[in-house]
Amino acid sequence: MEFQGMDPAEGREVAAAISESGQKIMEIVGDMTPLVNSVDWLGSDYEAYVQDWNTFIGGPLANLVDALQEKSKALEAHIDQQENTSRQR
Repeated sequence: MEFQGMDPAEGREVAAAISESGQKIMEIVGDMTPLVNSVDWLGSDYEAYVQDWNTFIGGPLANLVDALQEKSKALEAHIDQQENTSRQR
């Protein structure tokens, strides 16, 4: 019989890598935020820049990290389905 489906171990490695990528992104941003806030810069341009930075972190970047976590969970669900199907054969 020809193999169909995925190798669960390989799938779990990929799911873990996807999840870890989101965590790494947040770590990098966590390192960058104090730098952004520490620039010796006064005035409305700086205030707008910091607000834009924080909006970026709270909006598009947070959405990206959430999407990576969801993709990792979805892959884990497919792996569980593959394993259940394989056990039934």
